[in-house]
Amino acid sequence: MQRHQVEFKGQAGEYFGIWIVNVLLSIVTLGIYGAWAKVRDKKYMYANTFIADHSFDYHATGKQIFIGRVIVASVLSGLGVLNAVNPLLYLLGVLILFCLIPVIIIRALRFNARVSSYRNVRFDFVGEIGEAFVTYFLIPLGNVFTLYLCSPFVARASHRFTTNNARYGDRPMRFEAEIGKYYTPFLIAIAITIGGIIFLSMIAGGTLMEMSGALGELKEAAESGSDPDPAQMGGLMGVILAIYLGIFLVVVPASLFYRAWVRNVHLNNTVLDEQHHLESTVHPGRYIWIVISNAFVSLSTLGLMIPWGRIRLAKYMASVTAVNSEGSLDGYMSDVQETAGVLSSEYMDLEGFDIDIGI
Repeated sequence: MQRHQVEFKGQAGEYFGIWIVNVLLSIVTLGIYGAWAKVRDKKYMYANTFIADHSFDYHATGKQIFIGRVIVASVLSGLGVLNAVNPLLYLLGVLILFCLIPVIIIRALRFNARVSSYRNVRFDFVGEIGEAFVTYFLIPLGNVFTLYLCSPFVARASHRFTTNNARYGDRPMRFEAEIGKYYTPFLIAIAITIGGIIFLSMIAGGTLMEMSGALGELKEAAESGSDPDPAQMGGLMGVILAIYLGIFLVVVPASLFYRAWVRNVHLNNTVLDEQHHLESTVHPGRYIWIVISNAFVSLSTLGLMIPWGRIRLAKYMASVTAVNSEGSLDGYMSDVQETAGVLSSEYMDLEGFDIDIGI
């Protein structure tokens, strides 16, 4: 078994130049350049991601991204017009759009796969509409009725759908994992959330008890129609804001913990062509620290450190990702290039557009 470490070689200084130009041109063009900005961004990130000294490539064009965004904007604008003209037609339009969402999901996944390549071999996606409907509608709908206690089933279904229908050239990918591997991080994340909220509630309860007198005075002022004491009102608003901030600081780390663990479950149970096993060793604590500290630094610098944060996160995620190959990777790639060469050349001439949704 040969282990091939994923490497990300991008630099914050280089990426900042791309990012700032993208931001400025998007502002000047009122967002129109955003499609071309996305392409420049992805091309840089792909070109700096390496496996066995070979990088990935991104082949979409700004025109394709732009057409997709125009379609989305036109549909939403059309629905707005229908809502103003005839609410019944608006509801009909929403229903039609709802029925088309599985098609949109398939279209987006297929497009993004086919504009990505590694060593001149394109990826592909062969999922069907019916399977997308079950994965992204029926299973999540059932999750709602269980008060989201079946969220691990939703995550596993999504990973099954996106991975088992993925292709590298003409070679299949396979994913399968026991549901217990998803429930372990899910239950831990819930425990973190509940424990944190209970702790915050105890602190907030004590603080509100101390402010009971002030609360009574504010109530009397409201009933009498007189102006409340600004100091008391400011203190109450401060407590409420602190409660919301505390909940945010509990829920976000818990969700990031779950995301990191589930990423490991997903990749560690994914195999390409029964020969190449993916590996992920994300440390939840380290991942949480990087994401939260990136957000803090970006906010404190009014967004100017966003490129640094993205490069920092990309380097970490690459450092905890690898491919374990049975046999020579070069020999395998030669075989794939021979069998998938015609398919790849057809993709080079593919015309399409990106719906630009996150799955």
